[in-house]
Amino acid sequence: MNDMSATADDGTREPAITSTDDQEQAPAKSAITFPDMAPLNLGDSRRDRSRLLHTYLIITIVANFTLLFLKGYSQDLGYWQDWVRQLSTTGYDGFNGNYPPFYIHWLYLVGQVYNATGIPLEHNDLLKFLTQLPVVVFHCLLIILVHSQLGRFHATRQFTHIILLLAAINPAILVNGPIWGQVDLIPATMVFGALLLATYRRYSYLSIPVFVLALLTKFQMIAFAPVFGFLFFSNIGKNLVGVFISVAVSALVFMPSILAGHFVQSVNQAYIDTLGQYPMTTFNAANIWILLTGNVAPDNIILFGIATDSALTQIFTAKYFGMFLFSLTALVVFLHGIHFLIKNGAQANDRQLLSQTLFSATICALAFFALLPAMHERYLFPAVVMAITFSAAAQQKLIYPIVISLLCSLNMLIILEINGSDIWHGLAWGTMALLVLGIIDLISAGRIINWLTTLVKFASKIPAISVWCFILATLGMTGYFFDRYQIHTLTLTDKQTFLTTLPLVYAKQDHGTMALNRSYDGNYLSIANRRYAQGIGTHASSDIQYQLPADAAEFSFIAALDDEVGTADVQFSVWGDDKLLWESKPILGYERDIPVIKLDVRGVQKLTLKVAPLKDDKWDHANWVNTVISMTPTAAPVEQTSTTH
Repeated sequence: MNDMSATADDGTREPAITSTDDQEQAPAKSAITFPDMAPLNLGDSRRDRSRLLHTYLIITIVANFTLLFLKGYSQDLGYWQDWVRQLSTTGYDGFNGNYPPFYIHWLYLVGQVYNATGIPLEHNDLLKFLTQLPVVVFHCLLIILVHSQLGRFHATRQFTHIILLLAAINPAILVNGPIWGQVDLIPATMVFGALLLATYRRYSYLSIPVFVLALLTKFQMIAFAPVFGFLFFSNIGKNLVGVFISVAVSALVFMPSILAGHFVQSVNQAYIDTLGQYPMTTFNAANIWILLTGNVAPDNIILFGIATDSALTQIFTAKYFGMFLFSLTALVVFLHGIHFLIKNGAQANDRQLLSQTLFSATICALAFFALLPAMHERYLFPAVVMAITFSAAAQQKLIYPIVISLLCSLNMLIILEINGSDIWHGLAWGTMALLVLGIIDLISAGRIINWLTTLVKFASKIPAISVWCFILATLGMTGYFFDRYQIHTLTLTDKQTFLTTLPLVYAKQDHGTMALNRSYDGNYLSIANRRYAQGIGTHASSDIQYQLPADAAEFSFIAALDDEVGTADVQFSVWGDDKLLWESKPILGYERDIPVIKLDVRGVQKLTLKVAPLKDDKWDHANWVNTVISMTPTAAPVEQTSTTH
């Protein structure tokens, strides 16, 4: 039969549509087979493949943005907060973060956002959202790259769904990124891109520069050096060009530090000082050292009962023994890769080369985590990305991405300790949505599913629907977070003043002391997910009295429980010269439509604000917000005019 293969625009040789005896271009045999399934890019049109891609991109975007609201890892988010503060105040000069520079540039931009908006830099969901935006972008990029390889190598539709689901809603990816708040997906995706470029002969010279960019994002990517070591010999000429490009890329990425005179310090902080930062066999990483020494044991332990005066002492010290084991594994990977290149040479097609490199990368990432000392719980994460992409290319051995994903996500969850109350609102919305869907489905005799299917099909026809979804979701999240964490300041007229600027007669409360412009716990005043610059934070039972000026006419305010507590039960009241002017209904904390109260205080000399507990006084953190006294306007003099007759 005639060979119907063609040369693609990038110079690679596309898989041929030939008879079944053409073994080189036939899909590799999968450990899980799906009979009677047409290959995705043969049985489906380009439009169908595009719709499938956009569907999984939307799933990825929704999953990432939804899970951002879960409680992240406080220590790592604290690092982002500290580094953004440094970069927003002093720039790169004197910056003391211990990260490579590429992601630091994004944190610099985040700092400029805070400077421009005037929103306080705090450890909250807004900071997590801004620091995670690049992760969402790279998660989408991972989906696009995986989808392209599934089509490139003729994966079946069902296998395509399995791999894209593993990539889109992978528990390790979602725990590491939107939940935890880390950025390990960025350099791991870069490494996959670099390995992918090595199989596109026209662009293979970019493989090493992209790998260097990954190293400039996270130094842990050095685990893949053995793979790029043997890949270097696959095309020495182009890879030498890549080395020179890498030097230029490194200089460009370090340029802000170079201009700030901070280059040497930034290199030391990111690549040298961190090497001895955790002198432990393992730091919460479930690897060989949990079995040999237990968690957080010192890395100078001598193993296997070797005597301290033995010549073998240094080799069998935990630190050096772990380094020896990983070095041995790295050497095996490198030599096996060289053997593959020598054995196959030009006969190896793109799929074979990609599968070989991705599986080797999976082994390197797994060994890096399992054997080296001082590993953290998250350092297994790159193996997740490599295993997914390997299975996508080879179309077999799904056991690797599934098991590694579970191991990695469980290891992180042990440390993360997600607060159950953080997911109540999401679960509540999901429960109610399912109930409503079920009732409508019952009443409509099942037609609701058909309507929804039609709606989804209609939406899928919108060009670049996932791009629009990302833009709208990002704008929506940005608007929500900026409104949530902006400090709303009230502008007064020349006939208005804040109550808190007037003479305080007395302030009494059962717990703590009255706080001006802060909540009882010392946070910004927050009511119904909005924060305010002015007001009083108190705790029931409380009694606060101010002296009013003679021309006071109106008192306006907002009264509610602070968002820092879940639910409580209080009742607010305002008294003028011992006469009740206003009393609220019982306030429980769930209220979202909080009105502005306006009271006539003409003739009142002493204004008293009271908060009373209704049952017990636990968590009764009460706020009086935007407490404004308006004065009686002075009558304008009547202008006299004269008429000349």
